[in-house]
Amino acid sequence: MTSNNDTQMSADILKTSPLSPSPVAQSKSVQRRSTRVSTPDKPGTTIRIGNKTGTVSATILAQQEKILAQREQKRSLLDQRHNYLIEIVSRSVGLDSSAAVDFLLEGSQIEKMNNFFEARGSKALMFFFQEEVSADIDQEARRNTVGKSALKTHKKRLFVTDGKDVPLRGLCLYFVRTNNTVAVTNDNISEVTYFNMLEPNESGGVLGAVKKQLEEIYLPALTRMDKGWGELAGEEGEKERSKFLNDIENFILVLDSASSSSNTIQLAPCTTYDLSVLKTANDFYNVANSFESMEKIEACMAVWVKQIAQVLAESEQMRRESDNIGPRAELQYWKDRMAKFSSLIDQIKGPDVKTVLVCLQVAKSNTLKHWRELDSKITTLANEAKDNVKYLYTLDKYCEPLYSSDPVSMVDAIPGLINAIRMIYTISQFYNTSERMTSLFIKVTNQMITACKSYITAGGTETIWTQEREVVIKKLQVSVDLNSEYQRQFKLAKKRLEAMKEEKKFEFSEMYVFGKFDTFVRRVNKIMEMFEIIKSFENLGDAKIEGLEAASTRVQAMISEMKGKKYDFLDARRPDFDNDFEEMKRKTGKLQEEIRKLMLDIFDRGLHTHNALKIAEKFEKLGLPDLGVADVYAKILQQYGKEVENVNKIYTKQKTDPPLNNNYPPIAGKITWARILFKRINAPIWELQEKAPVLMESPEGKKHIKFYNRLAKCLLEYEMLHYTAWVKQVSSNTFFVFLMTYFSNICPYQHLVSLGPISEQFLGTIFPTERRYS
Repeated sequence: MTSNNDTQMSADILKTSPLSPSPVAQSKSVQRRSTRVSTPDKPGTTIRIGNKTGTVSATILAQQEKILAQREQKRSLLDQRHNYLIEIVSRSVGLDSSAAVDFLLEGSQIEKMNNFFEARGSKALMFFFQEEVSADIDQEARRNTVGKSALKTHKKRLFVTDGKDVPLRGLCLYFVRTNNTVAVTNDNISEVTYFNMLEPNESGGVLGAVKKQLEEIYLPALTRMDKGWGELAGEEGEKERSKFLNDIENFILVLDSASSSSNTIQLAPCTTYDLSVLKTANDFYNVANSFESMEKIEACMAVWVKQIAQVLAESEQMRRESDNIGPRAELQYWKDRMAKFSSLIDQIKGPDVKTVLVCLQVAKSNTLKHWRELDSKITTLANEAKDNVKYLYTLDKYCEPLYSSDPVSMVDAIPGLINAIRMIYTISQFYNTSERMTSLFIKVTNQMITACKSYITAGGTETIWTQEREVVIKKLQVSVDLNSEYQRQFKLAKKRLEAMKEEKKFEFSEMYVFGKFDTFVRRVNKIMEMFEIIKSFENLGDAKIEGLEAASTRVQAMISEMKGKKYDFLDARRPDFDNDFEEMKRKTGKLQEEIRKLMLDIFDRGLHTHNALKIAEKFEKLGLPDLGVADVYAKILQQYGKEVENVNKIYTKQKTDPPLNNNYPPIAGKITWARILFKRINAPIWELQEKAPVLMESPEGKKHIKFYNRLAKCLLEYEMLHYTAWVKQVSSNTFFVFLMTYFSNICPYQHLVSLGPISEQFLGTIFPTERRYS
């Protein structure tokens, strides 16, 4: 492929030749893409272009040779770095790389590329691919270049530019250096340069293209980026990161506003009559008295009336906007309206409209009445937009925390925000309707919900499953608290206004204002409930209770299934989670009933109280709500009562001649027997008191405590009786008394372990007073 410059240069050479063809023939030869050009070797040589010939002068030949030499010299300087950039650009615009090189050899474009490669060189390099030509390209060189591709043409050109002299009307391809302190080399060029494109369209232009790139590429990438923040990494820099991202969002809104302002309505030029001829009063009177001229003037006015009527009709249509936009969108909406109507008023005040109006006034045309009505409406709408923008701008600083803060710190900004809205409602001339204030509050609610979602998901980088559960639950609770504080402050402001007789009251529907937030909070509460259910059931495998293995497997499968759902759990508008959560509750409810049945079946087997208490503790540690562990403790208490009664029967039957252990003397054997019986009834009742204090305070519990005290007293008295008798029996033996005294001094009470207490004081050390029932 060849360049338009080479084509133009060849044509210029032919113009200076004595044998140059006619302009028509010349034009045809230039347009013929397959024309061959023979390059002369010396002055006066005849060259042949197609079937035409001409003689090249020595001056032109010298210029040609110089330019060709310069191009070849520049081509020899190209290295892998140049080829890397050219290859990317040529592929992006659909050019052959050799054609792209031909474009870039002109002027000082290679020098600009070299500056981009240097240490501390330019940070960006831009290529435009469009019909316009860069201002720094050597026009003389373009006119005189004759080469192999000289007569080929392109609709668009590729050139390097700084964007200051040539407006972008085509495609912009640019490279940015991440660090310009280091030179760009063959080895690091792919690491230190970043490539992207801008393609303006008719609706948004360059501003729209920049906005689209920031909104669809940079902002999402930065929002999801969890590494590379440098000093702003971690929780310490979270506030600065949020502020930076918020500034980008604000800039996107500014670009959107500027782009919208450039697309305002333009009144059509008057094509039915030449208004420039109307200069003097006589000219206006002559036109007013001419039926034909007035017909043309009124036709021009009719076009404008139709345009303005269409603008008014569009402005009165119901607003179509996303249901999750924030309060800044309200400011943006009125800024766009202000730009639209202000532009229209400026055009109405323009010379063409004034000229037409003078003609109509002189002729006393009937169309003036309709025009004045439209003019009045446009003026009113423009004033309304200006007034609303003025007040909404004052609100913007109070809305800032909704975009830059997390729900924790956002709470502090709510009183000021509601007070600012109240002032707008009280003072503003146009914005003080219930409909508009309700809409504004709804947008505030929307932004709070958006902020909560961003806070819970760490700016969209995490889900409720990828974070620690306790962290997520804490964030969810913060969202619930924000809603509560928001509604509390709203009601306080409403109450204050009701106390002020002269102030307008907050007559807004709270259902509309807070309905969406309440719905979101219900979803958040369900998610927290889901986590509590998972927490309760996920430990079944650790309980080591026979029969729960299969239940644990079912629970893990249910949790995995829930985690695998692809929808947004925080999107309260989607019913998918509600349906899945209800199904989860149904399954866990059924599973809990099975566990409860298993537990009751275990305790219906008549386990010993000590073993039953251990198993009951395991079921209690499961933490399952409404499992019925309290009923189990009631059963254990009944079983304990039976055991106490059984011990009482054994004591009554065997107290005179109890079974003795081998090698035990009679007195020691009887005391040991009594202690064994006491141990069987003592430990369980204290465990019951610790695990089920409410049960032990019930009439049933007190009955068993009374029975325990009576039997324990009998066992202690039995022990004291035999011990006292034994002491009397051996007190007459002097040697035995000596042994008792000796062993008492070296290890007090240790020799009495098998014999029992020797006094009420020692009895207190074995059965402390605070552990006795009364």
